[in-house]
Amino acid sequence: MNQQKSGLVPGILVGLLAMLVGAGLVGAFIGLTGRQIGIFGVGVGLLVGFGIMTVKPTSPVLPPLAAVMGLAGAALGQILGVSILVAKLGIDGMPVSFGDALPAVAGNFSDVTRDNPLMLAIWAISAAAAFSFVNKRVKEAAPAAHADAPAGPADAQGWTPTPPQANAPMPPQADVPAAPQANASPAPQADEQDPAPKA
Repeated sequence: MNQQKSGLVPGILVGLLAMLVGAGLVGAFIGLTGRQIGIFGVGVGLLVGFGIMTVKPTSPVLPPLAAVMGLAGAALGQILGVSILVAKLGIDGMPVSFGDALPAVAGNFSDVTRDNPLMLAIWAISAAAAFSFVNKRVKEAAPAAHADAPAGPADAQGWTPTPPQANAPMPPQADVPAAPQANASPAPQADEQDPAPKA
């Protein structure tokens, strides 16, 4: 099965695109509203899963990749949203550009996530949603992929060789002359008569 037929390369490309779009939407929502709603983080995983499903994947590598993309997309959206908020509000009353806020937020993000287990749970749900959608599609496509596999030489010619049967007739054997018997005696003649007496 080649990569094009399995949908591996198109699935990765579509999944990355869906991840970036979902992260951008989540980041924009957080940055504009200042609110963090968990369903939007899960929506990134759903978007990644649906995006990969559109290429009709059959590769078993794509479901775990989809889970990674769903988790990364949710985390990236969170980082983008907080960075927008920091750029809007500034740090200690000092204005900060988005370019300066993004690396600062990303560098301290591990501390934020450690104190917010709910955020980690949202990312895990996002990863699970992406995995389940793609994995279901791959499992459904597996029987069809086997059915479309090229037939073997016997199937292509329309016949299937069968093993020899136990009761098959034996080939004819050549006649071998019997050996002469050494102790054979001549058979008596039933019609022999004694010679007639002389007058």
